[in-house]
Amino acid sequence: MISVLIATIMLTALYSGFAFGYAAVKLAREDLRATQVLLQRMETLRLTSFAGITNGTLTEYYDPTGATNGTKGSVYTVTITTNTPTASDMPVQPVYYMKKMLKVTATATWTNGNTLRTRSLQTYACQSGIQSYVYNHK
Repeated sequence: MISVLIATIMLTALYSGFAFGYAAVKLAREDLRATQVLLQRMETLRLTSFAGITNGTLTEYYDPTGATNGTKGSVYTVTITTNTPTASDMPVQPVYYMKKMLKVTATATWTNGNTLRTRSLQTYACQSGIQSYVYNHK
């Protein structure tokens, strides 16, 4: 009877350990995918004209190729917000330059179980940034 009790406790602990391990791996993968989605949006921003940088919301999936068989996984809602940087945002304070800049924040939110998860990245875009080289280069 005692050995059955000990075996039950050990198997329960083993099962709990596996369940926790798999949940931790799943969360780490979702975090990594959120970072990948945000970086992809920021890289797209680098080649967008200054006038084309606008606020918006879009949807990404954990596994976009799984759309055909219904295994897309977690749904990420990516929100892009833009605003003019303030003096406290910038280490150097040339006010005339800040008027030609945008502070861009990309935020990804998704649900893991019953918990809402969020990751965000922030960058700055300048009116005379890299996009002028890409679009105006002849």
